[in-house]
Amino acid sequence: MISALLYLIPFLTGLAMSLRHGPVLIFMVYQLDYFLNPQNKWWGSYLPFLGAQFYLVLTMLIVFFIGFGKYWPNKYFKHPQITFMWLTIICFCAAYFNAPFTEYHISSMDAFLTIGVVTLLMVKLCTEKKHIYWIIDSYLLSAFLLSFYIYGWGRDSSGRVSGVGMVDAPDSNLVAAALAPTIVLFIAKLIADKRLIARGLYGIGLVFVLNSLILINSRGGLLGVVAGIGYFLFISFKNDAFTIKEKRAIFAGMILFVAAFFRLADTTFIDRMMSVKEESTLNEDQETGSTRVFFWLATLDMAKDHPFGAGAGGFQYYAPQYIPQDVNTGGSRNRAVHSTWFETLSEAGYLGLLFFTLMIFYTHRAFVKVRTHLWNARDFVNSALVLSVSSGFVTFIMAMTFINRLRAEVLYWLIALSVCCVNIFLTNNKPDIVHSKNDAKD
Repeated sequence: MISALLYLIPFLTGLAMSLRHGPVLIFMVYQLDYFLNPQNKWWGSYLPFLGAQFYLVLTMLIVFFIGFGKYWPNKYFKHPQITFMWLTIICFCAAYFNAPFTEYHISSMDAFLTIGVVTLLMVKLCTEKKHIYWIIDSYLLSAFLLSFYIYGWGRDSSGRVSGVGMVDAPDSNLVAAALAPTIVLFIAKLIADKRLIARGLYGIGLVFVLNSLILINSRGGLLGVVAGIGYFLFISFKNDAFTIKEKRAIFAGMILFVAAFFRLADTTFIDRMMSVKEESTLNEDQETGSTRVFFWLATLDMAKDHPFGAGAGGFQYYAPQYIPQDVNTGGSRNRAVHSTWFETLSEAGYLGLLFFTLMIFYTHRAFVKVRTHLWNARDFVNSALVLSVSSGFVTFIMAMTFINRLRAEVLYWLIALSVCCVNIFLTNNKPDIVHSKNDAKD
């Protein structure tokens, strides 16, 4: 019952507040529903409704068309990352003609096209700076609530967390990839927010999400967190974004973070993380983490025969033909490729992979452009915000390198956020630019 209330109260509150503060709050409710996914939870029976995702998207569409003149000017299709996102979707949809699993591919097409619509609504309805902050905070709140649920749920007999997946992520590794970017976002909020109560809340959220990643035992998620935090600190210190006092505080904070990490980490987690070195050695005789390298190589061979992709699940279907017979793949030879890059190649072909890569490149480029502009304009607070989101993006990219996440909603939320940042901080806001770093310090 408590779990149902933790979902229902912010759900109804968000809808009620959207009447006064704008329809972007409906998207925030959509984020909450996506993460908690009540229709697949035992406590869903306590709710008066299920399957709210469709109705939330429909509501956003209706509000968008009613206020078309107000929301349409926010640029969407003029951003290169959006162009390449839709080209990736088109390549994926075109693979229908080669897909061995036609029903699964049609279902995946529907999910992919829905993602495109959601990003459109997200960009159009995000009209002010505060909306970007709201979207990020709702992402953090949703991640915290899911992490709180995972804390109570615990591991299963295999030593992993199961049965807590989001709408499009039933597997625990997929959950870890969605939660991982919030680590660096929580850390950035702790640094930037001067309010004691807010810092306390962000600190609690950070601990619960970190604990969830430990319970899930996702090595890819951990690598993503290391990459995201490393990127955030590297850019911050490289640009001399902090004073000596702030640098000392960050250094002390990182020590506390590492201490909390090892305090929460148990033997099961440590043993799994220590197996990275052992399993990184290619071994044909037994299935290990390195076995996916054989899957990746098999994808390259498969792409020669299916240059335009084989649709959703294409690699699983054709894997026995391309994975060498002497490679031990475990209980089945119909395996997932375990990398979004190779998943894209196998499902959308060479063109799909090219467009997907360009989408990632231009998203990162947009974040860098906005962050640099804000830094030169002495808007250090918003510059730090954009850096934290781009660091979360780096986190997700690293995590998805080892799992299949071509159609992950969180990925496209972050891409849409890069568009929102360009629209709000560059297109709609033109502060005076300071051209030298020395001037910025004056």
